[in-house]
Order: sequence, then C-alpha cells, then structure tokens
Amino acid sequence: MASVSDKHERIRARVRESFILFEHKEGSRLVDFKDVPTAIRSCGVNPTSVQLNLILDQLAALNAESEATGLVNMENFEIVVSNFLIQQEARLLRDDYHTLLRAFRAFDPEGRGFIEAETLRTLLSGRGEPMTEEELNRMMVVAGDEQGRVWYEDYAQKLANDGRTI
Repeated sequence: MASVSDKHERIRARVRESFILFEHKEGSRLVDFKDVPTAIRSCGVNPTSVQLNLILDQLAALNAESEATGLVNMENFEIVVSNFLIQQEARLLRDDYHTLLRAFRAFDPEGRGFIEAETLRTLLSGRGEPMTEEELNRMMVVAGDEQGRVWYEDYAQKLANDGRTI
C-alpha cells in the first residue's frame, strides 16, 4: 500500500504534467491565466465554479506579488493546485460509468441509446452549474456525431475513463 507522501507526490507530478500541456511557450514554465481552469480539469477532476474561483483567486494573489503578466508560473500553480487537490480529492473525482449512464438514460425515455446534441446543450447551459458556449462547443467535438446525436454509452465511457485517478 502506498504511503501518504507517495500519493501526494503522484498528485504533484500529475499537476506538473497538466501544467506542461498548457505551457504558454515550450520551456517557459508559464501558463496563461485563462488556461488555468482547463489545466486543472486535465488533472482528472471536475471542480465547481466556486472551487475554481478560489484557486484562481489564490493564484492571482501570488501572481500579483511577483509580476502582473497574465501568466502563472509553474511553482505557484503546483503549490496551489496540489494543495487544493490533496484537500478536496474526494469531492472532485468524476462519476463512474454506471452513474453517468443512469444520468444520460434519464433523458432518453425511448431507450434509443442517444440524446440529441441540441437537447443536451440546452440542459447543460440552463440547469445546475451552466456550461459556457465555449465549453459546450468543445464537449460536442468529442461527444456528438455528424447527425447531431450523443451516443451516451460511448460518451459515458470516455468521461469515466479520462483522468479517473489523481
């Protein structure tokens, strides 16, 4: 069984890997502030907008102490995001395949195996914590097919397997 320090080091390594994916310029060790939410999600978690705002506020405060460039350095990102993930891990993990499948099936009473992409867009932009138009567009690139359908068994599998562990 892995020790707590091993687990924390794995989290820090995952955060560094995510940071590097969104690096402003290769080797710069800087990420554009607007890319921080996506970089955090690439760690395999799904924070709420309130949680993201807390992280962004902490990063903005650290960034203000150094220089106001609109960029976040790797050290600040790693400290803030790693600490947040370690403290909030249980609240941030994505739902498993079966939970996602049940949720999608609730919007498919005919049992066709798909949901119209426009129906899903409407639901996700108007209920709960609404997604932005940009987030919906990026999601539909992965989720939707040419006929404007989201085959939810396939999509639930992608969601459940993408970044399941921190």
